[in-house]
Amino acid sequence: MSVSTEFRAPPLRRNYENRWEQSWEAFKRNLPHQQPPFSKREWGGAGHSMCSYQGKMKPALAHHLIECFSRPGEVVVDPFSGAGTIPFEACRMQRRGFGVDISRLGHILTFAKVAMTAPPRVDSLISELGESIEAFEMTDDQLNRASLVRFNSPIPDYFHPETMKEILAARQFFLDRWDSSPEWALLFACTLHLLHGNRPYALSRRSHPVTPFKPTGDFEYRALLPRLRAKIARLSEEIGNPSRSFGGSFQSDTTEKWPEEMPKADAIITSPPFFDSTRFYMANWMRFWFAGWERADFDLQPKDFVETRQKINLDIYKVFFDHARQQISETGVMVMHLGQSPKCDMGSELSNRASPWFNVEDFYIEGVEHCESHGIRDKGTVSGHSYLVLTPL
Repeated sequence: MSVSTEFRAPPLRRNYENRWEQSWEAFKRNLPHQQPPFSKREWGGAGHSMCSYQGKMKPALAHHLIECFSRPGEVVVDPFSGAGTIPFEACRMQRRGFGVDISRLGHILTFAKVAMTAPPRVDSLISELGESIEAFEMTDDQLNRASLVRFNSPIPDYFHPETMKEILAARQFFLDRWDSSPEWALLFACTLHLLHGNRPYALSRRSHPVTPFKPTGDFEYRALLPRLRAKIARLSEEIGNPSRSFGGSFQSDTTEKWPEEMPKADAIITSPPFFDSTRFYMANWMRFWFAGWERADFDLQPKDFVETRQKINLDIYKVFFDHARQQISETGVMVMHLGQSPKCDMGSELSNRASPWFNVEDFYIEGVEHCESHGIRDKGTVSGHSYLVLTPL
């Protein structure tokens, strides 16, 4: 692929509805997401930590982008929502946050955060899950298929046999009840978080909470339901927050077609997969498995993912821009948080592809020294983050 290296952003068009220019200039001067208290690792509360996810945007960055480019009551859409950080933070800020993701995992995590749940229904569903676990009879075929998923170690190596049985029962329960109710998504997302980690909340032997490194230590039976109830309790204040707004989530490929049910966006704020960086389906492989993938899916499905397709040709974003233009209001704004690496300056490349759908208002590059590692050494070849600010033509 031919990659251009030169791009000069045009001057900002002054007084574009006087909606975001001053706050955006202040953001670039101050980089508030890098300053206390926003620079704290756990800023944002328990809801943002509903489930660990490799490649998640920092909630503080999402907060300030939403504050810059939208107003309370408006619709904020993230068409590459991943763990749902942007739509959820939009809901926390009294916007209506909507997400779209090509993967089941991304849809589950986003929907669990932005949808309104009913506590009695949550309690009822936990009881149903418990009954399903109690009645479950594990087969050799189920265990063997799980054993085929073995990227750092085979899945059964992570768990005591009785815990493994409960995990397979819960997986079947959630997949059999793919009803997309908010309560289903909440319990599903919380169970995904509990799968692996290095603390007692996790069901696994000692591993890593973000991506499942090879497990160590003794096998120990760890029951799912008590940990799930404790996880839900930690989220109760966030789930029942009366001051927040709610939104929705869709599983779809936004480089092909956007969901018809999606409302018009006042702001599209998104961070597509960085070129030559995290492969989300591998970094989050155990959670992808729990959300329905079998071993063959890891070989077949990634060909449809943007992180794979964009390495062949970044022109896939032309279709994305076309659909985004149809989905955004005439006075809306789109902000793309992008990766910069020696192999590809995504901001420059996408700037050259935005016309005839969008006008490039600004192109800004930020260093990555502030980024958190979460104890993971391999962060790809990203050397900077860039921000592309677009308005409809």
